[in-house]
Amino acid sequence: MRRFVIGRGRNFLNRSHQQNLLSSSSSHCQSRFLSSTSVIDSPSSSSMAPTSSPAITVDSLNPKVLKCEYAVRGEIVSIAQILYCNIGNPQSLGQQPITFFREVLALCDHPSILDRSETQGLFSADSIERAWQILDQIPGRATGAYSHSQGIKGLRDTIAAGIEARDGFPADPNDIFLTDGASPAVHMMMQLLIRSENDGILCPIPQYPLYSASIALHGGTLVPYYLDEATGWGLETSEVKKQLEAAKAKGITVRALVVINPGNPTGQVLAEENQRAIVEFCKKEGLVLLADEVYQENVYVPEKKFHSFKKVSRSMGYGEKDISLVSFQSVSKGYYGECGKRGGYMEVTGFSAEVREQIYKVASVNLCSNISGQILASLVMSPPKTLEDAFNSLEGITCNKAEGAMYLFPRIQLPEKAIKAAEAEKTVPDAFYCRRLLNATGIVLVPGSGFGQVPGTWHFRCTILPQEDKIPAIVTRLTDFHKNFMDKFRN
Repeated sequence: MRRFVIGRGRNFLNRSHQQNLLSSSSSHCQSRFLSSTSVIDSPSSSSMAPTSSPAITVDSLNPKVLKCEYAVRGEIVSIAQILYCNIGNPQSLGQQPITFFREVLALCDHPSILDRSETQGLFSADSIERAWQILDQIPGRATGAYSHSQGIKGLRDTIAAGIEARDGFPADPNDIFLTDGASPAVHMMMQLLIRSENDGILCPIPQYPLYSASIALHGGTLVPYYLDEATGWGLETSEVKKQLEAAKAKGITVRALVVINPGNPTGQVLAEENQRAIVEFCKKEGLVLLADEVYQENVYVPEKKFHSFKKVSRSMGYGEKDISLVSFQSVSKGYYGECGKRGGYMEVTGFSAEVREQIYKVASVNLCSNISGQILASLVMSPPKTLEDAFNSLEGITCNKAEGAMYLFPRIQLPEKAIKAAEAEKTVPDAFYCRRLLNATGIVLVPGSGFGQVPGTWHFRCTILPQEDKIPAIVTRLTDFHKNFMDKFRN
């Protein structure tokens, strides 16, 4: 087939070349004929019209574009030839992509290999299972086709479930708009909120230049509020209030407050108490809260924890009718760092049905975001289970979170029949379980009886050190074994 196409292409090129030669020859003859004939109304070379000026110059461009600046890709970066530390682009600096994510993407893009026997040896069972789940959610199982303008419904369901698991409050998939990274979502909201330069957006200073650039592009006014470096780049609502009043005095209508948490470029993580004050402020002042939460997985100090603004507002008793909130998330940050895949979403809550229709209209202008990015966004919000999560999902097993060292020590409630079977083999029950697991799966766990435990309780020790790409297979084998074990020895 390839040779046929190439042959057809060569024939076409040869015919085109011959036609060009004939055309050139004809034009040459015609030119010679015309040159020997006087043409009365032909202008002389001296009277030819002057060369026209360029249709577009910098001075004739949209002034909003000229006003816009984007520092993280500005002058310094354009002349740089060494090591790029200007932008959060982990894989360009050597970070390897998450195997599970890439396996799922590969299988979704080439679903015909899912049924091949060799695929089982090349891809983890968890990746294969997830790929099937995702493909079943995509109309026609076609990752090269357009999707719903908000994103594939099944993927939005998965993201909403992930948000609900994170926050402990319900999430509606109809509130999710999948986008090509968080940046287009920010632009979309600025386009909707800004009507003229008399509309202002409160932004932190220092800020991520996306916000100043987007506000300028859409013709609004940036209203700065300053973070306090002396208190670890703290956000004081008193400072925000001061800047809000100053803007009002200049005739600016402030529409929204941008909060970046964790901070960029400042790196701070807001305390929950601070977030409550911000939510209260936005509610009182009637401001849309634009919560940039793309670094929610990047919290490095044990005394700090990420809390979404939606979780905080719902925990305060505020619902849809109390505060307008837009949360931004991206696959470019966190531990995943899939910047080039361009995936993200915004969760839009607290807007009327009429406003929601306009948001959807703006989203539909771009048809849809790319499907690979949509899939990644769903994977980020529903990653493969860790060993700790896997243990807690199994019948009769409870596992505390590992806070140090490199082990988990789950407790297992063994059926009475299993305990009697262990006694018959003259072994302790947790060793009985671990031996059967080893024989069935090849997974080695250490019986808790070897470490000492409260009499009548049974445990086993498991290391958390397996390579990341091996964990899904371990979880699958362990889950299958445990289910069969419990069914066999069920009382």
